[in-house]
Amino acid sequence: MTDIYGYAAAAPLYRAAGWMQVIPLPEGRKTPPPSGFTGRSRKPVTDEQVQVWSQATPNANTGIVIPEGVLVLDIDAEQGHQVKADGAKGISELSQELGALPATWSSTSHGIDSPARHLFYKVPEGLAWKGGAIEGVDILQPGHRYSVVWPSIHPSGEMYCWYTPSGSTTSQIPHISDLATLPWKWVDYLRKPEHTTPRPTSNTLISPETGTYDARMCKAINTFLHKTLSNPASKGSRHDTTLQAVWALVNFAQEGHRGALDAISQLKPRFIQEVAPDRQGREREATREWASILSGAMEKVNGVQSHTDPCEQSKIERMTPGEFDELTQNAAASQMEESHPEAVQNTGTMPVQAGSTPVASVQNGSMESHEASKNASSSWQFEDLTQLASGIELPPTPTVFQREDGQGLFYRGAVNDLHGEPGCGKSMLAQIATAQELKQGHDVIYIDYEDSARNVVKRLLLLGVTGEQIVQHLHYVRPSAKPSSPTSLDGWRETLDYADTATLAIIDGVTSCLAYAGLDSNSGDDIAAWYNTMPRLISACGPAVVLIDHVVKSKDNRGRYAGGSMQKLALIDGISYSVDMTKPVGKGVRGTIVIKSGKDRISEIEEHCAVSWSSNGSHLREAARIEINSTDPKLMRVTIARPNMMPSEDRQAKRDDFRPTGLMERISRMLEDSLEEPNQSELFKALKEDGSGARTAVMSKAVSLLLQEGFVSNRSGRNNRSIFKSVRPYRQIDDPKSDAYVDRMSREEASELDDENHLEI
Repeated sequence: MTDIYGYAAAAPLYRAAGWMQVIPLPEGRKTPPPSGFTGRSRKPVTDEQVQVWSQATPNANTGIVIPEGVLVLDIDAEQGHQVKADGAKGISELSQELGALPATWSSTSHGIDSPARHLFYKVPEGLAWKGGAIEGVDILQPGHRYSVVWPSIHPSGEMYCWYTPSGSTTSQIPHISDLATLPWKWVDYLRKPEHTTPRPTSNTLISPETGTYDARMCKAINTFLHKTLSNPASKGSRHDTTLQAVWALVNFAQEGHRGALDAISQLKPRFIQEVAPDRQGREREATREWASILSGAMEKVNGVQSHTDPCEQSKIERMTPGEFDELTQNAAASQMEESHPEAVQNTGTMPVQAGSTPVASVQNGSMESHEASKNASSSWQFEDLTQLASGIELPPTPTVFQREDGQGLFYRGAVNDLHGEPGCGKSMLAQIATAQELKQGHDVIYIDYEDSARNVVKRLLLLGVTGEQIVQHLHYVRPSAKPSSPTSLDGWRETLDYADTATLAIIDGVTSCLAYAGLDSNSGDDIAAWYNTMPRLISACGPAVVLIDHVVKSKDNRGRYAGGSMQKLALIDGISYSVDMTKPVGKGVRGTIVIKSGKDRISEIEEHCAVSWSSNGSHLREAARIEINSTDPKLMRVTIARPNMMPSEDRQAKRDDFRPTGLMERISRMLEDSLEEPNQSELFKALKEDGSGARTAVMSKAVSLLLQEGFVSNRSGRNNRSIFKSVRPYRQIDDPKSDAYVDRMSREEASELDDENHLEI
């Protein structure tokens, strides 16, 4: 995006990132904004309005009006500002009282070292805010002011830039969900005091101020709804929060909780009223959005709803059958120990801590390990370390998902994960591992929250698995509720029974799985609870559990773990892989997917990875290169190759990785349309006249890459100057190294699915 300049080019990028109220400002100035599109009674910015502005003033500066759920601290500094107070010093003093502000995304035109900048934070919606935090620090808030942002030009001539929470410049635009959350002490300090008369909210049966409960709903539903209404954007946006809330309420209804459907009805008008101003079609579009959320949740409902509200049952009645059996067995064991202590001592057995079954049993997938984990008498039990210390029991070795050299990449009896961007091939790798196990006659469990049985089986057949192997050994399920719900208990018990003989268990879609369970993927406590009640219960039976997860949107904020809480990485007791598609995979092409180890808990695989970390500071080591040949429409050939074992290039060499793909396409199009062959000076002059603000060095880089890759040719012209002509068109959409790339598989499969849908209709 280094060649982006002006409002016309920037506005669509901001709207795609969730900043809908993006406005033009005079070129090289901060004011005035367009009339009627700022302030509390502002008109919504529509796609049509953006188009009108873009045509009228394509090179205008860009501003974003602050949306609900966002607050911006405008910090001035003495240096370079005509202000009476140093806002940077004032905010530092305020931090002594309220605690340090969390690192977040910021914007400034004054350079990386200047404290004068706009700090962007997520905050609860619906609150009223003060005009400033302290002298020299203003508050930009919904309905009041706007922020001038990249690629605008400051009156001083400097360009505004975005900075990541780590303080580095970036070409990425932050999504609202990427912003840090303002701590509650700061929220309480910056908000205005509440009015004595609470503002009425339409269709609200539960008052956040009084805590009054609706008699139609049980305690659990009242509490959940109250929490949702109090913070309607707690998951990053109203849409995501409402989506997860509706899913959770549908599950509550399945479990028999009274009033769950009434709660859903209460969410509907609130959602429509609050999101309609931000939608182009206003109430009509918001209503359709609600209908999509509700229908998606209801599609996940299967089975018969329980007729007994768990909130109205006794503690014993609320127990699941497994919990009740465990309680009675423990009680019986306690009575036996009291009356016949010698009988207990003579059994020679050691209670096994749940989730920590002895490794030798786990590796063999024995029934004893499954029964031990289910019948554990204590959740806090010191273990006998004699066998481990003598070397009789060794940690598990990786045997699942083998490379061509025989090195396995997943640990049995442990939780492993694959995480990466959408479309990077995570699920494909899981299905390749599944195909390997099925061909060897091993059982595989596939718990799928993202796809369908039809697509998974189609891929397995292409990978050479026979129909008989799929029917006999693949146990596929697409859950619609959490395992502990009444409609899921039988299926969950069946899953654990299959796990006793399975070598691999895939859980495809961690985020969706957590949503069905009513858990927050950003909460460490919720993540820990889920790991211990689902993935680890399965891995304790013997198979290698592989989680398929996503990464955070911002490349600059990514670490070695999947999106959400860092607790995800801490709880992996096998190996965690980052997935990257380095060459496009799809019909008719040969593609490559690379997996890199971010954490190897057992350290049996890492010694077989590349000798050095990735040079981007991510501490990732390449573990395998998966070559996928799809040139044969009836068979997908896969080679799981060893990694590139050569030491990675030094960081200085990596500076050459910069690739101005937008500018490359613009140059390619100019040369395609040119009647004459221009020299470099003529080409650069034409680019400047066409509105490009790129520096000469960047334009030279773009031309050099086009020459190296055969898109452009050159020859000697007048005065021995090189002149250029087009050889073949260059387009970002076809370049896997471009952010604008769309792989051919995605385009062809979308077209194929569209054709199938038309045929079904």
